[in-house]
Amino acid sequence: MRIRVELPEQSDVEAHAAANARGEIPDRTPYGLHHLADAGDVELEFRRPLTGRAAWVARKVRNRLDGYEPVAELLGMRSRRRADAIFCMDERTGFPAVALPGGPPVVSGLVWVQGPETYSRAARPVVGTLLRRFAGIVTLGPGMYTDLVDGWGLDPARVHPCRLGIDTEFFGVRPWSEATPLVAGVGDDEARDHPLLVEAVSRLASRRRVRLEIGTTMAGVEIPEALGVVHRRRMEGAVRAMYGRATVVALALRPTTRGSGSTVVLEAAASGRPVVATRTAAMEALVDPSRGILVEPDDPDALADAIGALLDDPERARAMGEAARAWVTELHSSAQMASDIRDVVRKVVADHR
Repeated sequence: MRIRVELPEQSDVEAHAAANARGEIPDRTPYGLHHLADAGDVELEFRRPLTGRAAWVARKVRNRLDGYEPVAELLGMRSRRRADAIFCMDERTGFPAVALPGGPPVVSGLVWVQGPETYSRAARPVVGTLLRRFAGIVTLGPGMYTDLVDGWGLDPARVHPCRLGIDTEFFGVRPWSEATPLVAGVGDDEARDHPLLVEAVSRLASRRRVRLEIGTTMAGVEIPEALGVVHRRRMEGAVRAMYGRATVVALALRPTTRGSGSTVVLEAAASGRPVVATRTAAMEALVDPSRGILVEPDDPDALADAIGALLDDPERARAMGEAARAWVTELHSSAQMASDIRDVVRKVVADHR
């Protein structure tokens, strides 16, 4: 079975592998998709980034189309015909791939698609048509499945829930000797409610010693100097040390049907740290009471109390972290995610023969 993986143009697989070898980022390929070839009958090809003038044109078009990448897709039409299936991790490459006529079946993950009610009258039929052209859709969170099946009316047989996975070796368990009364937060997507986390930890600081560190590129996130620090950058591999310093990893999220925060839950678990998070469908699916605590959204007192309960009982926090590490290595490695995706692609290829 020949699988062609089409990633965004800025995802250079060779550069990614070099950065991974330097210990800067997880997984040898983006999302650990090289594990698709762990099965002996799979031949894997990653689309190579464009160069020269073609890359310049592709970048200009991508910037005008909110990240969608039709130029690379058009220029790769001949190469894609050699594959039994195309796999795209999200719709920025998935929609252009499925819009082209002919070629092998396309399987794609989705990240940004929402329910039909969120689109204009003009955009709604376009999105619906593209969704129905996918031979298979991979979902990595429960909210997306509901939007696709109930909202868009897609055939449930073509929508495949898969496990999200991370590099559990890169995110190795951090010794508890590193842990301090630190709360760690990280993330850049629009569902993050970092101001709520700052408010919660500020209230907690009035009754106990605590420090807060947040890694984010989002504007408007401020932490009083006496309380902690904002790392204004993408944390990449440096987040491992922050998890190590923390006793609790906290996720304040606005209500969303997307999987916001899911990767952080897995990274914290792999590091052996418990999570406190505000309740969403994705958090309910990942945060078990043996591994963390869920609170209701927009409630700084509840968030402060949950964080404080773990800081006040480090043995409980440690036991949760150990349970989390065992869980994530058993079920949520990048190899396990790739295995789930490979099963979807294999079924699609069999159905199209």
